[in-house]
Amino acid sequence: MTTEQKQVKAKPALKEVVADSAEKLEQASKEAKQKVAETVTESAENIKADAKELQANVQDQVQNLKQDLLQRIDAIKKQLNFSQKDLTELKEFVKTEFNAVIEDLSKLGKELKEDVSQISVKHKDHLTETFKRSKEHTLDVWKKVSEKAEEKPTLKS
Repeated sequence: MTTEQKQVKAKPALKEVVADSAEKLEQASKEAKQKVAETVTESAENIKADAKELQANVQDQVQNLKQDLLQRIDAIKKQLNFSQKDLTELKEFVKTEFNAVIEDLSKLGKELKEDVSQISVKHKDHLTETFKRSKEHTLDVWKKVSEKAEEKPTLKS
């Protein structure tokens, strides 16, 4: 066989190998897509099942919490067992104490306002004094500069 015949045989063989490889690649791609689709479907189903289970657990916990809360409220009611007269006295006591607290807070608020006003006045006085000193100092410096300017002889050409 000559080299030309070998090259001619090699070219069709190369084309066949490329075609086979492309076909295998397409097949592998299709299989991968199918597997991915199956996995996604399974995952979605698993997530839905987990979500339903979680929702059921949460509902059970909420129901248990509600029952526990109602039981505790009943226990507190049994412990209190106040008459109408006792409840009225308790109401008046709480009202009186609450009003006393409000009155104390009002006094405290007024005292704070007065303190802030005093601080503001003191700050204002301090600023005024600082401004006066600054003004006096500036005027002194200005006078000195003016005197120096007057003392300098003017140069004649």
